[in-house]
Order: sequence, then C-alpha cells, then structure tokens
Amino acid sequence: MTDILIECKNAEKIVIYGAGTIANILYLYLNSNNMSWKVECFAVTVRGNNPKTKNGIKVHEIKNVSISEKGVLVLVAVQKILHREIIHTLVQNGCSNFYCVDEKSLLDEIYNIFYREPVQNNKILFSNMKGIGYGCNPKYIAQKLIELDYEKRLDMVWAVSDKKASFPKEIRTVAYGSMDYYHEMATARIWVDNVRKDSDIKKREGQYYIQTWHGAAPIKKVEKDVEDRLPNYYVANAMRDSKNVDLFLSGSVFYTNLYKRSFWYSGEIMQVGLPRQDIFFHLDNVIKEKVYRYYGIDKSYSMVLYAPTFRKNFSNEYYDLDIAGVVSALENKFCKRFVCAVSKHPENRSINYSFEHNEKYIAVDRYSDFQELLASADVLITDYSGCMYDYSFTKRPVFLYQRDYDDYIRDRNFYIPMGQLPYTRAYSNEEIIEKIKLFDMELYLEQLNQFMGMLGIYDDGNASEKVAKHILNVIEGSQKINN
Repeated sequence: MTDILIECKNAEKIVIYGAGTIANILYLYLNSNNMSWKVECFAVTVRGNNPKTKNGIKVHEIKNVSISEKGVLVLVAVQKILHREIIHTLVQNGCSNFYCVDEKSLLDEIYNIFYREPVQNNKILFSNMKGIGYGCNPKYIAQKLIELDYEKRLDMVWAVSDKKASFPKEIRTVAYGSMDYYHEMATARIWVDNVRKDSDIKKREGQYYIQTWHGAAPIKKVEKDVEDRLPNYYVANAMRDSKNVDLFLSGSVFYTNLYKRSFWYSGEIMQVGLPRQDIFFHLDNVIKEKVYRYYGIDKSYSMVLYAPTFRKNFSNEYYDLDIAGVVSALENKFCKRFVCAVSKHPENRSINYSFEHNEKYIAVDRYSDFQELLASADVLITDYSGCMYDYSFTKRPVFLYQRDYDDYIRDRNFYIPMGQLPYTRAYSNEEIIEKIKLFDMELYLEQLNQFMGMLGIYDDGNASEKVAKHILNVIEGSQKINN
C-alpha cells in the first residue's frame, strides 16, 4: 500500500470513488496515515440509495464532481469486478489521474494491525441489517444469552449506525464501519448476523459465524434463484460469505432446502425455528402497551400496520394506499376504531409516501424491532414482503395491496404463486376496501393453517434458547447442534 500513500501525498485533493465498505475502510486507512484531510468527497455513479454523507463527508454523483482538475486524485474503492466499468466512467468524465485500490492489499494492511490481538473466546459480535439497531433474530438470541449468562462472563458487542437505538446494559455498542468495529470483528469468537457480510470482512482461524438470515417466507425468489437479475458483485460476495458461514438457522423444511439449493452453502443448518418468531408464541399486552406508549397511541384503538417492501427503482409510485378508506372499512368490518401505522422498508426510508399528511398515519419505520410492531398490530397490509409469513403466527388478518403485480412478478417472481397463498389480495384501493368488507375470518384461518402446515415449520417458541445454548457450547468447546 506504499504506492497509494505516495500518490496521495502528491495530490492536492482526493476523491474517493465509492460509498460502500471498501471506500469506508480506505478512508479509515488514510485517516490512520494522516491523509484523510485531503478527501474532498466520496463519489458514486448514481445516487440511488447511497448515503448522503460518509464519515461526515458529502457523497456526490460523479458527474457533479470536478475530477479533471489538476491536482485531483480519484481513488477507485470498489470491488475489483467493477473496476473496468468505473474506469470507463472516469475517462468519459475527463479524468486521467486515478488509482484503483487493491482491495486485498488494503484489507491485509488493516487486518495485520488487528490480528496482533488474539481472538477473545467470550466475545460475541452482533449485527442487524448492517447496523439498523436492536432487532430481528440477533436481538432474541442476545436476550436469551443475557438470561443464561449467570456468571456474567460474556462480552456482547453490537454494531450499530443508529445513534438513537437503545440496548440492554449487558451489551456494548460499536459504530458500524468504524475502526473500532473492525477491531471487534477481528477479535470476536462468535459473529451473529442476519445479512451478508461485505467483502471488507476477513474471518480468521478460531472464529465462528452464525448466519440467522432475515428471510423466512416462501415468497420472493432470492440468491441463486435470481442470479441472472443480481449484480455480479453481489453474487461474488454472497458466494464468499457462504464459505465463511459455520451455521445457518432455519425455520422450516422449505428454508432448509432453500439454503442447500440456492445459497451456495453446504455446511451445518440448525433446524429449530427462528428466534424472532418466539415472540408470537408468547403474545401478551406488554409488547403492545410498549409500542402504543412509544407512539402515543390511544389504548382504545386497534392498529393496522402497512409494511410494503422496497422497489429497486426507489419510486414512490405504488405506495399510495388509501389510508382513510382502509381505516374506515376496517372500522366498519371489525366494529373498532383503527389507526394506521406505516413501516417503510429500510431501503425506502428516504422516499416520501403520498399519504404522509393523513391524520391517521403514524410513521413507525424507525422503531428498532419490527417483530414488536407485528406483535402489536391487529391487521397487516403488505404487498410482497416476507413479513406476511411472520405475521401468520399471530393468526390475524393479512391483506396484500399489489397495484404493480405484473411488473413485480417480472422482476422477482415467487416460489409459491400468489394465488396459492391464504392472504386476501387486491390490485387497487377500491378493491382492497371491498375485500375488507367481504373478509371471512373462518375461511382465512382454515386456509392459513393448511398453508403453514405445508411448509414443515420448526418453530415452537423456543428457538432463541436453543441457539443461545449452542453458542455457549461453542464457547465452551463443544459444537453439538440441538435440532
């Protein structure tokens, strides 16, 4: 990495091309060598869903950056598979002074520092959706570990980018993507995550990686089953990540087979259910009261949760649910007063929805634990999101608002045709209101039970405990899996 420091020393300004993990670790490397003050901005080809800032520095589209000026050095910090495309873009924009960072050399340089310290056998590093907060499967595993750690010997660390997220006192937090984050990653005995780890992560001997995954439903096709529609860099990284995984968690026969067939994975699978589903086996008013109190919802109201999935073009065109009409139809159908809580998908948080001015609309997408929102809802409305499956454990009504069904099926397609699912579907606001009026709870439950039985579900409300005990066994030197 000596060459890159020489290049940077001779430059007046530095533009880092990239806004992902490689760009991030490059910035940390420059900072450790007193060169980060020269970084003028980060640059991307298209804004899309890239962050507006990174390390407190603005992220711009490359067309808006003066990269042809004398003294400006562009450091290309993306996966090698994208280098040719980026170089073409730079040349088209009049840039001749650029340097493609070798990802492997960069990582070796950084990790050589961290590897001076040994792996700490009692340390567990958790992450949820790349730093969103305290939620999903990792949360429920952590909670159970806290209960079982009678001697308080575990060092539990959570990688988080949301500074407002709160955690139990037994869990330390580390800023996702910081130098401290990589240090914790390099020295933790156990990793617990629910999405793919990026290419900036290196696993060392003695570390144990549990992948809980964030999906559970047999709805949208994923991974190898849509390989032709995924970016090449994602496929390459997914294959690399699966080689590092020591254990996948499965909630059903369906998902066990899916891991084996479509996740480029041939290792151990723990077939005990998903920790985050445990909440539905122990439903009480405590969680609902917690959510209602957090958002100031009157206890006399019932809640309909609208939780659509993202669209890859980041358009808000199809997020136009008639909040007032749906709430009115639900109130007439169930003879209760309703409020509508809307949870935007993490990929959609920067998008404005057309109904955000409605008085019965409550934005809940910043709530850290989506499972608690599901457990608190009396009705769920989604489109193609796998949350319809999670919510099925409550045995409460699910309605699917799918105005762009034809376009979406061409983009993703499904494992089970929508017509074979037990949920009520509608393609327009007029239709969903009419379907609510005609909803038959008895028929719905009959179809729902048949559907859930077909999947071969492992969940029994005790997945968190089984996984937590397995982690303790790994720490103690035994890796027996309790299926």
